[in-house]
This record gives sequence, structure tokens and C-alpha cells, in this order.
Amino acid sequence: MKKLILTTSALTFMGGAAFAGMNVTGEASVAYGNWGTAPGTAAAFSFNTKLTIAMEEMAGGLTYGAKVSIDADAGTVSDGVIYVSGGFGKVSFGIDQFDELKANDFPAATDAVNGVTKTSKYGDVKYEGTFGAVKMTLVADAGLGDTPRTPSGVAATEAVWDLGLKYDGGSWSLGVDADSTNAYKVSASVTAGNFTFGAAVDQASSVDLSVKTAFSGINAKLTADDVTGSPVYGLALDGKAGNVKWAVSGDSGGRTKASVDYSMDALSVGLAYDNKDAGTAGLKDRGDEADLQLTVGYKVSDNLKFKVKANDVSEYEVSMTAGFTF
Repeated sequence: MKKLILTTSALTFMGGAAFAGMNVTGEASVAYGNWGTAPGTAAAFSFNTKLTIAMEEMAGGLTYGAKVSIDADAGTVSDGVIYVSGGFGKVSFGIDQFDELKANDFPAATDAVNGVTKTSKYGDVKYEGTFGAVKMTLVADAGLGDTPRTPSGVAATEAVWDLGLKYDGGSWSLGVDADSTNAYKVSASVTAGNFTFGAAVDQASSVDLSVKTAFSGINAKLTADDVTGSPVYGLALDGKAGNVKWAVSGDSGGRTKASVDYSMDALSVGLAYDNKDAGTAGLKDRGDEADLQLTVGYKVSDNLKFKVKANDVSEYEVSMTAGFTF
């Protein structure tokens, strides 16, 4: 009944979609298969419908707005953000809406918040400000919704605030990120000619180095992670030729990735290889625990798309997604 009442209220808002400052969009999808499940799981249908209402106005030199969504598949009746911005920057508020809080040195095994995997959205307040060459972002958990150290919340090792600062000097930049777990990272980059050099150090005195360049339409990046401990060296290359995009990378830790994507008009075909999760069935990368993945897409328009996915551990999915603008 609660969902019905709130859904009806949202549809009532749609009657004012023509008013200035309001935008209403919707998306519906249907899929059949066993993608994202344990290998060997029987195929089944899944459905999702999402309605999003965004509003924005100006008054007294300030811009203010709000965004609310209703997601039937996720069981989320509504989640929303309200914000106000001006010369001081932008302040946003929304219960469990911002994900910058994950502690830098505590990557949780399942990345779960209240039983929902692949998310760390438990920030309630966010501030963003740009002052000349300095950009600042501050996200905090205000004790609403899911919080660290609660039975239904997130791990006690997660942060309750995160502060990021970046100075852009044109050909060079300096960044600092710190949070309430005493984790921090200082990073810097310098561009000289066709090369960009980067370095970062964190609270564990782990130093990461990188150099990027481009030649003959190919982007290249060489990395050295944790050079003060157990270094892992990596090389990544990517490029585009006509309708084909490709990428390949590998590191001294044994990880290898490669992909090739072809697109022409409405048709797209992609083949990807990644040996990181091969042979595992962890919840974090359901659908990605295979070595090989094939994706075929057909785009009738920006609002109507079809997709087929399959991998080499017998997972597959056929889906259709339709978008609507009111």
C-alpha cells in the first residue's frame, strides 16, 4: 500500500511536467537469462521500472533543486537529493545517497551496505566548491539511514567523513584525500610534452608511480604500484581504428585484460577477456567471474535498446530497455 500511495503521488507530479524547471523521465526493462547468478542457475525473467523526477529553480541569486526516483525492481520506493548552490559552492542532502565515504585502505570484500552489494552509498551530506584553481569535496555521514558500526549498516572500518582537495596548476596538479579512519593519500602529476608523470603516497607509505603518453593513435600507460613494498608493474594500451575500439593490459601480478568493440549504426559487438575472477563465484563480480564475455547490442533509438550477453561459464541474458521522457 505504501508503494502504491507514493507511486500515485509521483504520477500526480507528472501532471505538472510542463512547468518550468521540472523534468520527468522513465525507464523500463525486461530480461531473460541467468546472468549475475551462480553458474548453473536456471534462467528466469526479471523486470524493472524506474521513474525519475528532477526539479530546479533560481531565487535570490541561488540555484536550488531536487531529484526523486522510484525504482520498482530494487524495492526502493523513493530516494532523493535536495541541493542549493551559489558562489559558496553546492550543498546536497540525501539519506544514503553519496558514495565517496569508503575508506581508502579498507576495500570491503563484498562492498555491501545493508545487504545490498556493489554499493557504498551511505553519505548523507555533500559539499562541492571550486575556488580558482582549487576544488574541494566533503562528504559526511549524518547518522541517518545506514551508518558504520550499526547492525544493519556498514563495516566499522568505513569512514564517516571524507575530504578531497585538488589544485590544478595547468601542466601540473596536486591532490589530497583524507577521511575519518586516518587514511590519506597525497597525489601529484606533471605534464611535460607528450608525457604525463604521476605519483601518489598513502598513510601506509605505499608509493604508486605512473607515466602516460600517446603515439600513432595509441594511448599507453605504465604503472608501478607499491614500489616501497611488493611492487606490481603494469602496462595498458588502448586505441581506436574506424569502428573498432580495443584495449589490452597486464601486470606482473598475473592479471591480463583485453577487449575489442565494434560498432556501426545500430549494431555493436564486444568481446572481452579478464582472468582476474576466473573460476570464482564471489558475489562481488557475478557475471564477471568468467574469462570470456560476449555482448551484442542493437540500438533502435536512444530510448529503445536490445542486448544479448553470454560468458564461458554458461551465463547469458537477453534484454530490452525502453526509455521515456514526459
